Amino acid sequence: MIKRILGVLSITMAGPVAAADDWRVFTRAESFSYSEANPVTAFIDFLVGPAPEDGELAFTRNLIESGVGYKNVEFSLIHRNDYNLYFSRGASQFAYLNKNRKTIPYGQRYDVDVWGNQYQVSGAKFGFTLPFGKSVDVHVAYSHLYGTEAVSGYLGKDPNGEGGYISMIAVQEGNNTVRRLDGDLYTDYFFTDDPLFRNSVDAPTGRGYAVDLGFTWKMSDRLTLDVMVLDLAGELRWKNMPHIVAEATSENFQTDPDGVVSVVPNFRGTETYDDFTQDLTRRTSADLTYIYNQFVFAYSHDRMSRSEFNRVSAGYLWGEHRKWGLHLAGDVTTAAVELRLAMPVGDLYFTTDDLDIDNAHTLGFGWNLNFRF
Repeated sequence: MIKRILGVLSITMAGPVAAADDWRVFTRAESFSYSEANPVTAFIDFLVGPAPEDGELAFTRNLIESGVGYKNVEFSLIHRNDYNLYFSRGASQFAYLNKNRKTIPYGQRYDVDVWGNQYQVSGAKFGFTLPFGKSVDVHVAYSHLYGTEAVSGYLGKDPNGEGGYISMIAVQEGNNTVRRLDGDLYTDYFFTDDPLFRNSVDAPTGRGYAVDLGFTWKMSDRLTLDVMVLDLAGELRWKNMPHIVAEATSENFQTDPDGVVSVVPNFRGTETYDDFTQDLTRRTSADLTYIYNQFVFAYSHDRMSRSEFNRVSAGYLWGEHRKWGLHLAGDVTTAAVELRLAMPVGDLYFTTDDLDIDNAHTLGFGWNLNFRF
């Protein structure tokens, strides 16, 4: 997968230490989505689109940040929206048929196993860079966060390992044979907006933090290693958050005139308000960059949302102090390609694995712009 590519480490903190009396204002953004089974647009549109392929995960990371920096210190305001979803093949197949109003075949059992963790937060971030000797800079950032939206939990088998399925069956009612859903789904989730039973609630505001840590090692005049861990430590704490533990069985499923299946808000279970600590999704990256005259070659390893990606790239620099550049990168696993433009004020990039955006499983764009005065 192609990762942030906003300039190494630039999403969460400053680049090289600024010169004396060097003020700057900056804006950074990243929107990056990856979906194994469905195109990204179908994932975002609740699986409306083409039939799913093999795959068990989908996620999106979105961040926008604006702030001011002086020398090696930065202060910024941030907004983030991350969504991580892991699922069984049966769950994606049934959801596709249902959402796209396809005929659900009789007798086909769809095993359901779904885990999701989504959060939307805003807050403030303080970051700084500490030089160690002449070749190493250590980067640290702390974010104070306020959560405005979240869903986190599980849908599938019950704690005893039973249930976790749904299927369409034929039932004889008098002289007629009718279609009916048969299933047994256990769920346990916290939420601010109920995704399953559609209950209306008064949601709380979450409070939390995130700590990022990394370093830049200038191994030689031409070779640089950057390592970064985003959300090395971090969490969101919710007080009196809506919490449902329930079991939806055959009598809870209903089919509308268009054939779309939904769950009626009658269930065996409980709805309570409980304190909840939500984990943030850690992201680790390592970037090795080699510059030879006006040419740049790089290898990057990125791990996020239970996925690992490896990227190779090449670029060409030109202009005074080589401030302009064009970089082309490719991921060896997903075959995604990224084009990045380097400018005196920063970077712009676009990533995809298919020029037809509606069929892309990897999709991203972003910028990292700095204006000095």
